[in-house]
Amino acid sequence: MVERFGRIEEARGSTPLTSTPVLTTRHLPWVFKLLVGMLAITPALTTACADHANESSFAGLEVDAPATMPNPTLTDTEGKPFAMRSDTQGSVRLVYFGFTSCPDICPVHLAQLSDVLDRPGMPPNVKVLFVTVDPERDTSEVIRTFLDRFNSDFVGLTGTVDQLLEVQQQFSALVAIPETVEDGDSPVIGHDGRVFAFAPDGLGRTQYPHPTRQTAWTRDLPILATLR
Repeated sequence: MVERFGRIEEARGSTPLTSTPVLTTRHLPWVFKLLVGMLAITPALTTACADHANESSFAGLEVDAPATMPNPTLTDTEGKPFAMRSDTQGSVRLVYFGFTSCPDICPVHLAQLSDVLDRPGMPPNVKVLFVTVDPERDTSEVIRTFLDRFNSDFVGLTGTVDQLLEVQQQFSALVAIPETVEDGDSPVIGHDGRVFAFAPDGLGRTQYPHPTRQTAWTRDLPILATLR
């Protein structure tokens, strides 16, 4: 079932399941700025992947057998029901499972997407759907405050523990695993580091593990937006 939306072994090589300690959000600005900067200053490395990219329609991990996006209903940051596919008709959907106190992968993905979507020529019909895997700490207010640091248009979603477990399984994501640190009281959460991309036609075309360079997003988003 995990393989339904893509090549899990390739994604695993890019560390999609990460154990990250829960930090307070005050630690986030310098962390994601540093990590995004590190990615931004290494564009030369993309040249080595050029031949591989030319073999595919996308710069991201292309899904061999695209499947229809699931349509679970969760709760948005305004406390209203939100159907993930039905309420985003006509859009490219970028689905990401994370948590607001994640110190590394989550802020890097979101900061990159915010920067890319602000660039000239990017399609307007792109919806970023952030689904928390830490519902006990990530209240609607906490999620909204966190996402607004990147882009106020990003959609934040939550639900019960059972709902969120089922949604991760529906998307064939690696299910988040909370753990307890023996020498401290800060938990860690291993979660899927991929962004799952669905074109406006509802099919899951590509995935974007961590790290993904901004050049991959700028190449693929306009292509995805035309698939209706």
